[in-house]
Amino acid sequence: MINEQGEPVDSISELYQEYWTFHAKMIGLEHNPLEIAAILMAQSLSMYKTILDKEDYDKIVDNMSELRDKVKPLDENDQYYH
Repeated sequence: MINEQGEPVDSISELYQEYWTFHAKMIGLEHNPLEIAAILMAQSLSMYKTILDKEDYDKIVDNMSELRDKVKPLDENDQYYH
């Protein structure tokens, strides 16, 4: 992936930051955060469905469901929140 400065993004944390920057920009343009989250989830599931075989896809979706109570809300003090 290439960042906004045209530089390649090498690490997962940089990639994570690039996506947060994009999401913050979309929210700043007054897009609904729930709509953004829905799009991300739909795209993620489609990517998993495309890349993984049925057994692995089912495992990852089941794992998401099993971990639903362990998901934490965003922390406004997190470096990636803003």
